[in-house]
Amino acid sequence: MNEVTKITANTQADVIANDPMVDMIERVAMNPDLPMERVTALMDMRERQMNKEAEQVFNQAFAAAMAEMPDVPRSGNNTHLKNKYSTLDDLIRTVRPVLSRHGLSLNWQANIESDVIHVRAIVRHAQGHSISTDLSGPRDTGKAMNALQASGSTETYLKRYTGFGILGLSSGDEVDDDAQTASAKGLTAQQFKVLSDLITETKTDEATFHKAFGWKGDGIPDLTNFPVEKFDQAVSMLEKKKAKVDA
Repeated sequence: MNEVTKITANTQADVIANDPMVDMIERVAMNPDLPMERVTALMDMRERQMNKEAEQVFNQAFAAAMAEMPDVPRSGNNTHLKNKYSTLDDLIRTVRPVLSRHGLSLNWQANIESDVIHVRAIVRHAQGHSISTDLSGPRDTGKAMNALQASGSTETYLKRYTGFGILGLSSGDEVDDDAQTASAKGLTAQQFKVLSDLITETKTDEATFHKAFGWKGDGIPDLTNFPVEKFDQAVSMLEKKKAKVDA
């Protein structure tokens, strides 16, 4: 154990030892005549107090980390929108050292239900408080991919999207060229969910879907980068298909 760890451990121990709420709970617990319901109520009160304190520490650490956060590099090339964007690897390499300095961490939980991938991005603090955001999307249906690769592809861009979203950072999906209009930007999280849900419900081949709206590349582009100016048209087409399926 190094000196910094010793100091931190001793400080936390001192705080707990000097906490008047802890002293009161200890005194109450030593009284055999006190109903257990009163002891339980006091312990619940202490737990709520600790959760509130942990949230306050988290908020301070998160604000400090974001104040130090550098711009995320953009090593990805989006041929669909003709712009550079930050990859998941760009995000992880940039943010994790900064978050770690403030006792924070960013990670993900993922699970698969049928052909739908669910991803949750979580930012945790060493004292226990955390925040999270969830997003789901259909498995990538690229013909050149096997099932494992398709799941990995979808999981990667869901991690990327939720990671940037929970930290409030720019992924570079926004168009940088002033000559291009704002309508050429990628989808918002809500629009992404609407499209991904409709694609899943109608069992639409995603490669065919993108080609129907002008995409000419190989594989399947990130749905989060689908041109927002074509969103209404895409929703209309998928809703008509869904109505036929439900009929």
